[in-house]
Parts: sequence; C-alpha cells; structure tokens
Amino acid sequence: KLEALAAEGGFKAPKGLAVPFGVMRGCVTGATFDAALAALQKALASGDPDLVESRAEAVRNAVERCSVPALVLAAIQAGLPQGTVRVAVRSSANSEDLEGVSGAGLHDSVLGVDVQDLACLQRAVQQVWGSLFTLRAVQSRHAAGMPLYDGIAMGVLVQPMVSLLGRAYAFIAFSKDVVAGDSGAVYVEVCVGLGETLASAGEPGTPYRLVIRKEAPHDVKVLSLASYSFGLQDAPGGPQHVRVDYSAERLSTDLPFLKEVAKEIAAVAMCVERGYGVPMDMEGVVLEESMGRQIHLVQARPIVES
Repeated sequence: KLEALAAEGGFKAPKGLAVPFGVMRGCVTGATFDAALAALQKALASGDPDLVESRAEAVRNAVERCSVPALVLAAIQAGLPQGTVRVAVRSSANSEDLEGVSGAGLHDSVLGVDVQDLACLQRAVQQVWGSLFTLRAVQSRHAAGMPLYDGIAMGVLVQPMVSLLGRAYAFIAFSKDVVAGDSGAVYVEVCVGLGETLASAGEPGTPYRLVIRKEAPHDVKVLSLASYSFGLQDAPGGPQHVRVDYSAERLSTDLPFLKEVAKEIAAVAMCVERGYGVPMDMEGVVLEESMGRQIHLVQARPIVES
C-alpha cells in the first residue's frame, strides 16, 4: 500500500523484506538463554535497576550466541532489489505501537550493513533481536504491565540503505500535531544525516522542529532549530558520527529552504494519512541531489496516543 501511495504522492518507498516474528522464536532457544531470561525476570521483581541492567545484558549476550539460519540469510540476499549493496536492518516488535504504549525508539536498527557479508548480516539481525532486551525496552514493558518475553516477539525489516553522503536529512513526521493535539497541522522533526539521531534519543541536543498547516498556503512555524553536535553520515565503511557545522548548514542559514523542505515532508504526511484514513507517524529521509530533491519514506504506522 505504501508503494501505491508513493506513486500517487511523488515520494519513494524502498522495497524490503521482513523476517517474521516466529524466526526469532524458533532460533533464540537453549539453556543459556532460558537461564538468562529467568535471572532477568527475578531482577525485575527485585526492583534493583543495576541488577536489571546486568541481567538484561546477559540476555542480549545469549541472543547473540544463537545463529540465524543460513536459509534466512540467503533469502534476504536473494529477495532484495538487484544491485543492493548495503542495507538498513530495522526492528519491529509486537510490543510497540499499541494503544497507550508507543515503544518508539526502544529497539535497535543497524545501518550500512554489507548484505553480501553473511557474518555481518547475521550480527545485525542478532543485534535487532537482542534489542528486545535493552534496559529501556525491558523497563518500558515492565512499567506497562506487559510480559518480559511471553507473547513478545521481534520481527526484522531489511531495506536498501537510503542515503547520500553529506546531503541527507532524516525526519520524523506526524500527520497530526501531537504536541498541540491539532489535527489541522503536521508536526515534523528533522536532523542532519541519518535517522538514528532522531529515533534513538541517544544524541544530546534537539532537532529542527516545525509545524505545517494542512490548509493552503501551508504556513510553516519553526519551533526550534537543531542543536545536535553530531550527525550520523553514511560512509563506505559504515555510518560515521560527523560534527555538524550549523554556520554552513543550509537548513539553519536559509529559512525559505527550511520551510520548503518542511512543506514537502508535510505533503507526504498528508498523502499517507489520506491513504490509511487515520493520523500517521512516519520516518523518512530527504535526499538533496543535483537533479532534485527526493523524499524516501522508510516506515509508517498509525499514531499511538495515550
């Protein structure tokens, strides 16, 4: 459906593959994992955060010792679009994006993975599976009254990398202004570089924050300019953290350009909302190329509100 909307709305949706929930369930087994999981459950009951953190790390280590079937890795390689060299390996858990429980940003995505390197690809899948047991993810499920692992599963999305060195802007867009509760506006956050800066909440600083009215002429209100010291830039050996020079960054020095980018992202958000019939939360990348601007939408889901 997203591909059909992309054709209608003039944006791009990278083709990819999904490793279903059941693959992790079938692969992540054994006495070491079971013992680590039981120890983590006891740590949660104790309420000791340091103990929970160490036990969660032990579970992740146990996950990484479980192999991804060769047939699954081969299917990923064979199923991607021809010419794909590097991929983004993304998380998709059944414990996130639920009514009253967002869970966004709790789990790992691994960018710039060499899809021809089976060991590298396996490590990326293992990392995504293991991120079901990061401290934040474990504590989030526990606080929401959800099980630690019973009925919980992690799927994996594998997509060709969408990036262009030095000319990529990642964004998160809500087709409803969730901050103000305004369905007549789109709320957008943008950063220089790739999207993990926004999604992981691990980089100190703030993104560009903008609100765009849905009605023409689509007025743009700039709530804040970005202050992240570093952006995650694509590179042949894998993404690198690069210091951002905002004195030379066009999003900061050219207000009409910033508003133009914001309006184009908002147009995509409105198109996706119309297509799904509900307010949507989406992630994507804006690529500035010599032949023009391209907007790639890598993920879209209904907005989760408390």
